[in-house]
Amino acid sequence: MKVADLITDGLGYCCEYIFFHYYKDTSMIAARLGVTTRAIRKHKAAFAAGELRCENCKNCLCHKLNKAA
Repeated sequence: MKVADLITDGLGYCCEYIFFHYYKDTSMIAARLGVTTRAIRKHKAAFAAGELRCENCKNCLCHKLNKAA
């Protein structure tokens, strides 16, 4: 299973963007998802480079989480 699928289907987040926006600890993320830290660093690098963006899907968490903050 792909990291993106583990985040969206497994953990219930709307997209990788919102997940990596709120969670930074590479080791903890890797352990929770059952993948290598290398895989997480790759996805975090894509996030940092702006390659991951909010997908504005119908169940988007960006607006809900921004209101709670």
